[in-house]
Amino acid sequence: MSTTGPSIGHILETSEAPKSAKARLGAWLLPLAVILGFALLFAVLFRDRLLPAKAVRVFPAVAIAEQGEAPAKETSAGKLLFQASGWIEPDPLPIKATALTDGIVEEVHVLEGELVKKGDPLASLIGVDTRIERDLMAAKLEDLKASFDAHCVGTQIQLKKMDAGKAALAIAQADADEAADKLARYERISEGAITQDERIAIRYDHTRKLAEVDAAKARIGEIAENLNRIAYEVLALQSRIRGAEHDLEKAELAHSRTKITAPVDGRVLALMASPGQKKMVGMDEEDSATVAVLYDPDHLQVRVDVPLADAAGLSVGQRAKIRCNLLPDQVFEGEVTRIEGAADLQRNTLQAKVRIESPSEKMRPEMLSRVEFFETSLSGGNAAGGPEISVYVPAAAVSGGSVWICDADSLRAEKRPVTTGATRENLVRISEGVRPGEWVVSDPAGLEPGQRLKPLFQEKP
Repeated sequence: MSTTGPSIGHILETSEAPKSAKARLGAWLLPLAVILGFALLFAVLFRDRLLPAKAVRVFPAVAIAEQGEAPAKETSAGKLLFQASGWIEPDPLPIKATALTDGIVEEVHVLEGELVKKGDPLASLIGVDTRIERDLMAAKLEDLKASFDAHCVGTQIQLKKMDAGKAALAIAQADADEAADKLARYERISEGAITQDERIAIRYDHTRKLAEVDAAKARIGEIAENLNRIAYEVLALQSRIRGAEHDLEKAELAHSRTKITAPVDGRVLALMASPGQKKMVGMDEEDSATVAVLYDPDHLQVRVDVPLADAAGLSVGQRAKIRCNLLPDQVFEGEVTRIEGAADLQRNTLQAKVRIESPSEKMRPEMLSRVEFFETSLSGGNAAGGPEISVYVPAAAVSGGSVWICDADSLRAEKRPVTTGATRENLVRISEGVRPGEWVVSDPAGLEPGQRLKPLFQEKP
């Protein structure tokens, strides 16, 4: 039997076809969405490199030292850049007064906050043993000097003995010569003229005179040996005296070190000694020998923690104003003297040192202060007509009282108002608005703020 309607299999096939098409479409949409997401992320991250950059000619702003009459350099602060908190501390460093010998503190002569002069006593150690050692060395030196004086007197005595011995030798030699002459005369006389006893007596007398001459020579030799011995003993005593003098000097130095004095004029910042406390020089502890910490109240600075977001505006020589909570109505001038070599990772700050010009006598270290940092201005010169530093840019770069700067980090355009001055050799002097070394665009036509630039450096303006 034939049928004219659709079969059951055909109906099933036609009902499943739309479902499979939808499944295939969903399988394609997911990869496409992932690809589009990556493309969008790539475009956001690298949009600066993907967007075209306009090529412009740039010329670094130059600083030129000029000589001649110029207005006095401004000392007033310029534009306020940022503020930061800090703490007052000695400038440049605190000064420690330390004990140079081991000992026990006997007495402390100062307290915290007192003003001291250089050489004033701060503390004293127990010095009985060093005093005894000094007196012992002094007595030893006096004993050696007395021995030296005695040897000098002995030398004079021996010299006198030498003179006497030489005189006695001369007398003995004369007597011996006389006895020899007498013996010679008697020997020529015939035997019957004199008796044999007289002849023997004359011979004995001659022999005795010769013996006396030898004895006188022996005494002179002995005196010469004594003089040589005394001379060597004197040299030894001189050497011992020099050694004793050094020992005494060392003992006096050790005793003097029991008195700890102020190394400089200043104020006592911290006292680190008390009676009965032990002070040791050779210990590993940092302040084992420190008696007091001093600082000069006329030289103070502020230790400022500048947030890294503002640290780019820091520079050595930058002007600043300091406000202290102790003296809220007074403003102190300051100058950045140092910038630390490393930032604080935990605080996310960079530390700088700001010298306080003419600090108040009431200021003390660790007082909280607020420091305002101002833009550094290179305008102005020397009131006496000395050299001044001026900033020059190409004359073509100045238009309508402003210039375009190509930022060296972001390579984007920035329009900046400037104050112009005299011109020289296609350059114009900028009194305010441009710092030395900044990239000034020489052909700024058609630029927009924030536009990406491709700098092309030119050798001449």
